[in-house]
Amino acid sequence: YSGPGPQIVNRGWNGALPQAIVDRGYIWFALDNRGSNYRGVAFEQPIYRAMGGVEVRDQKAGAEYLRTLDFVDQDKIAVDGWSYGGYMTLKQLQADPGLYAAGISGAPVTRWELYDTHYTERYMGTPQDDGAAYDAASAIPDATKISDPLLIIHGMADDNVVFENATEIISAMQEANVPFEMMLYPGYTHRVSGEQISPHRYNTVFRFLESHGVTPPE
Repeated sequence: YSGPGPQIVNRGWNGALPQAIVDRGYIWFALDNRGSNYRGVAFEQPIYRAMGGVEVRDQKAGAEYLRTLDFVDQDKIAVDGWSYGGYMTLKQLQADPGLYAAGISGAPVTRWELYDTHYTERYMGTPQDDGAAYDAASAIPDATKISDPLLIIHGMADDNVVFENATEIISAMQEANVPFEMMLYPGYTHRVSGEQISPHRYNTVFRFLESHGVTPPE
């Protein structure tokens, strides 16, 4: 996730998805970067009016750590995120081409002006007062720098991260003839899930990874 608020790394049961991914032979790795909760103000403060910066560098440090492990194929490290995590996928691929073998960007915020003010202005101030911070945090200006395989997933009726976020980066990449893949879910909001939809979504992810050679060992 990587954004302010949720703590991802804990000793609790986080649902069946991590287990399903591990059962397929992949390694599941999560890192709580600076900006996340429960480690004090000094740990949370660095992303204030600076989203898309220090947390990207922290996740890079995690990927570089993985590359030192003898049981990790350093050419097959993929990044996957939803919501703020989807935004992070975009920013990570933009910042470090070639570090990640592929990225899955689910329901990403692409311009913070498009997200609700209750959340955004708490951490970013207003666009009127700090437009430079909004420009630096946007995933649109560097969209054409993405050279690694990218899959964008979005519910077309998303009332949290509105679909315009996806169309902004889709348009930018199409206009620049930058290849990417996408899976859209008509009628689904920020929660793209259901008895058939959830398997469809994650089978789409697995097919995407397999098509780009991001596969576990035989």
